[in-house]
Amino acid sequence: MSADNAQQELKRLTAALQHTLELSLNVNASSDELGAMTSQLNKLNQDLQAHQGQKLMPYYNANAGERLQDILPYGPATGAYNAYSPDIDVELEGNKVVSTVTFGWRHEGPPNSVHGGIISLLFDQLLAFACLNNNTPGYTASLQVSYRKPLPLFRELRFTTWLENIGEKKVVALGECYDGDTLLASSEGLFIRII
Repeated sequence: MSADNAQQELKRLTAALQHTLELSLNVNASSDELGAMTSQLNKLNQDLQAHQGQKLMPYYNANAGERLQDILPYGPATGAYNAYSPDIDVELEGNKVVSTVTFGWRHEGPPNSVHGGIISLLFDQLLAFACLNNNTPGYTASLQVSYRKPLPLFRELRFTTWLENIGEKKVVALGECYDGDTLLASSEGLFIRII
């Protein structure tokens, strides 16, 4: 099997695991049924354990080009090969990074709403993408998130991030999350440039 085919199959495996995570959060079954399902998952885990080794692609893919979400293919915020990552599409619009995101049960905090820590995780990654998009990569020094309204699950939301200030050693990036025309959250990150 070629590397491209293996990556495609890994993406399918990740999608199936994502679906398993989603289903497991609302399962209502007898102890016998739960035990049987646990045995099946333990068998899958044994199969996965037998194939542990070097990743099919680097954890950090510096040659991702314009597809910023491919830079960290296994990352928990935007990685296509991480079952915890939300459904996300990242696009470049000039100096801005615009992402459409749909969160599932695995991201729930308050009932039917996204957990605040998940929102911070995603803002951190998308603000970093804004830095990369403007050729000013850096490490997060501080991150502030303002939660204005709960972010709903299972609804396509729009995140936009951009750079506000570029200094010799520091970069300030800003971001917003909208549901239609309604501002749900905003963020500001300070990044220390990698020089």
